[in-house]
Formats: sequence, structure tokens, C-alpha cells
Amino acid sequence: MSRDTLAEVERLVDELTPAEQLRLLEYLAPRIGRAVASPGAVQEAGRAGGWKEFFRIGDAIAAEDRPELPTLTETLLSMRR
Repeated sequence: MSRDTLAEVERLVDELTPAEQLRLLEYLAPRIGRAVASPGAVQEAGRAGGWKEFFRIGDAIAAEDRPELPTLTETLLSMRR
């Protein structure tokens, strides 16, 4: 995937509501789980880089949080109650 495509996807995700982000996360979680769990599908070095990128994206999302909007974590916790 090109950097331009990734940037476009990130821009689109930023436009989603917290509920839509939750649906996206529910869609992606099994795919990520299969990719990480399947032997030989991801090389060990690629895994480390993948996790580093995963946390980089998470940090970027957290840095852009706006206090007036609930975070995905807050939304998930409120749904569990």
C-alpha cells in the first residue's frame, strides 16, 4: 500500500463517528488476529515492524483526540455497562 493510500484511509477514519470506528475495529480485529497468529504468514522481523506501526498509529490517534468527543475506549466502556 502506498503512503498516499494509507494517508487517505487515515483521513477517512478520522471522519468516522466513534460508533463507526468501533464497527471498523470489529471488522479489522479478526483479520489482524489471523495475520499475527498464522505461522509463516508474517516473518518475525515483519511482526516487530507491524507492532511498531500499530502503536505509532495508536499514538497518532490519541494525540489528535478532541476533549469534546468521546474516545473509542470511552465508547467501548460505556457500551459494556
